[in-house]
Amino acid sequence: MIDRSGTYMVVEPCNGHGTTTLREHPRNSTVHVVEYGDPEVESMLAGLDAGTVVRVELEREGRRGNAWRAEAARPVSADPT
Repeated sequence: MIDRSGTYMVVEPCNGHGTTTLREHPRNSTVHVVEYGDPEVESMLAGLDAGTVVRVELEREGRRGNAWRAEAARPVSADPT
């Protein structure tokens, strides 16, 4: 079950513990992705730099805190202007 789906900006790229910090648009809430639905999602998010915008489907990881599992992710194309 997807708990949250939306557009996010990478605030902190994937660190040595496998955590990626994202900021949701337009609410500016921050989420910490600590688990990944499959290796492809993990690889895609781990390769992103700060400032990259992605569309992500998240499930809460555990019952407390701000930890999430990314079930799906895809980069959002930049506006060609």
